[in-house]
Amino acid sequence: MKTLLSCLLLLPSLMHAADLRSLAKTPTTIAVLNMQPVPLVISADKNGWARIPAFFSNHGATIFTPTASTNGVADMEIQADGYLFLACNWDYQGNQSGDWGKDLWTESKFKSKGWVRLSKKELGGELVKNDNRAQTIFFKKVKKGDNLRLRCNKYDPPYPILLTSKP
Repeated sequence: MKTLLSCLLLLPSLMHAADLRSLAKTPTTIAVLNMQPVPLVISADKNGWARIPAFFSNHGATIFTPTASTNGVADMEIQADGYLFLACNWDYQGNQSGDWGKDLWTESKFKSKGWVRLSKKELGGELVKNDNRAQTIFFKKVKKGDNLRLRCNKYDPPYPILLTSKP
C-alpha cells in the first residue's frame, strides 16, 4: 500500500516532465527589442551563465540578452505560435526611484496571466547568472501577433528562452 501511494504521488511529476518534453517540440519564434538570441551555455563572461538546468542544455536552448539598454523591460513580438520560456529574477537591484515598480510583474501576476512556473527539479537544475542571481523560470503558449512588455526588476529584464533542437 505504501509503495502504491508513493507511485501515485510521483505520477503528476512524471506526467509534467512528459508534458515538458512534448512542449519542447513546438517553440515559438520572437523578436525582442534591444535583445538578441545567444546559445544558453555556461560562460565566464560577466553577463554569462554560471549554471544551466539540464532541460535547457538537452534542448539546445537560446536565451535573449541585451544588446543595448532595455531599461529592465523585455519588449517582444511573437512571430509564430508556440511555447516561450522566460527567466526572471526579483533580487534587489535598487530603490523605487524612476517609477519602474508600477510596471513590475510579480510571480502571482505571471501566474494570473497563464504563465506556469517550473521548479528546479522539473528543469534538472537551476539557471544562475554569473552575478549569482538565480532565475525563476516560467513558460506559456503564446500566439503569433501577441506583443508582450514584461518587467521583473529595475535593471535586469526578463530573459526570453527558446528551445532550438528537438528532444
